[in-house]
Amino acid sequence: MKNKNLNNKRKLLLGYAVSGLGDQFYTFAVPLLMLTINHSSVTMGLLSAMEYLPTALFGLVIGSLFDIYRKKDVMLAALVMQMLLALLVPIMINKQLPLWSILVVIFVFGFFDLLSWVGYQTLIAQNLSPQDLAQISGSVGLISSIQRMFGPGIASLIINLVGYLIGFLLDSVSFLSLVIIIQDIPEETSPAKTKNVANKTIAGLKFIWHDIRLKWLIAGFLAANIGFQVVVPMLTFILKQTLKGSVTEISTFYTIASVAGIAVNFIYLRFNQKIAVGQQLLISGLIILTGFIVMLLLHSFWLVTAGYALVSIGSVWSQANFFTIVQALTKKQFRGIVTSASTTLTRIMGPIMSVISGFLVKMDAHLIFAVAIGAMIISIYIMFQKKLIKLILS
Repeated sequence: MKNKNLNNKRKLLLGYAVSGLGDQFYTFAVPLLMLTINHSSVTMGLLSAMEYLPTALFGLVIGSLFDIYRKKDVMLAALVMQMLLALLVPIMINKQLPLWSILVVIFVFGFFDLLSWVGYQTLIAQNLSPQDLAQISGSVGLISSIQRMFGPGIASLIINLVGYLIGFLLDSVSFLSLVIIIQDIPEETSPAKTKNVANKTIAGLKFIWHDIRLKWLIAGFLAANIGFQVVVPMLTFILKQTLKGSVTEISTFYTIASVAGIAVNFIYLRFNQKIAVGQQLLISGLIILTGFIVMLLLHSFWLVTAGYALVSIGSVWSQANFFTIVQALTKKQFRGIVTSASTTLTRIMGPIMSVISGFLVKMDAHLIFAVAIGAMIISIYIMFQKKLIKLILS
């Protein structure tokens, strides 16, 4: 049984690797497509806001669907919708349809992306000990880093050789591959005590509120994510407009950050059991803080690249621990709602900060990095103040 469960995890990891690689094309290509029709930093902020908005609006309740209904059914429906929407976005942009209509479709895509992501997290966490969760978290982080390393390069190659539309078609096919894999994966069968989404959501939120560790972990990551949500939406804009980077240089920027993430994932998989999880949270936070300080200088393309590599190292490391801690501390009957709610609560400021970032860059590009530095200092203070740096998972 253990070997069979392990094989199922490997299949899910494979599906995640393939679909996520296709998703990297979407992440890379949509901002570039939007820049071809509108060179405004505010538009780029709105684009990211539409991606964050589904999490802010629905994240607190969406996870309850996985605690009430069959996880596979909900996730498969979400993946099919992503397949269709991945083809619709480039067609709308190429036909130069109104900006608002494109943003609406991106918003809907973000909703189903959130739905499938929560489903994936709950499926892969089935029947795992805290030690196994740490290994799975490291593996997921490693795959994500590999996707970010090869994704921009592949996207750049596809754009130059065959154009955007074929790339989005391949993205759609990548979602289909995960659909095929998930159909053969068994899931835990534990009948829900309630079929009421509101009641399930309230019960899950109460569970978070009464768990001191979960509550303050989320608060710390909320503070940190405010910084990320100001910086990340403007990265492509700053690289292209401020630092005059080419498409190839931009893909190189993200590739270097991903290589750094891959390196830290190997370290995490090898040594995570030897360092207390609380200490890991502190170390990763300090690394991210250092990276943002380096990026603040904005002296050269390669200096900003080096800073973002540090940010990538710290964020990959901290996200792996966040997933491990949340899943380890959550009861099985609340796993769906807690997974989505914890993610939502850490990213709930995303839409607002994405819009703000566009205006900040119009004033001075340095401002977004200054905000990120302040946010990380607050996050690290919370870790100290609430003694999360002493957290140990047994």
